[in-house]
Amino acid sequence: MVEERKHPRYKARILAKYKRSDHPASSWQIEPEVKNISLGGLLFSAYEKMPVGTPLIFKLQIFTEDSAIKIIELSAKVVGVEDGIVSYDTRVVFTKLGNPEKVFLKQFIKYIEP
Repeated sequence: MVEERKHPRYKARILAKYKRSDHPASSWQIEPEVKNISLGGLLFSAYEKMPVGTPLIFKLQIFTEDSAIKIIELSAKVVGVEDGIVSYDTRVVFTKLGNPEKVFLKQFIKYIEP
């Protein structure tokens, strides 16, 4: 597999929820395990196996450099899924990253960088 990432990944434990944006009746899936994050996307564990291309909306609770807690909403799409024992490692790329969200995400990544 060829590495196509533009941004480094960082391990992150954050509160998150997501839902499919292609189904109006989709409900929020609470507290998936976010394994890592970058400016380009994230890897999380989902109990549902979603096809590549599935559009999602995430709400992430992050910390910024001033120790403030922010909740940001990000649009994403599934780009890869790997089977696990009880869940699926699901990779997504962010599809619409507005300037405020990008600033908060950069601050959060700076906060968690080793």
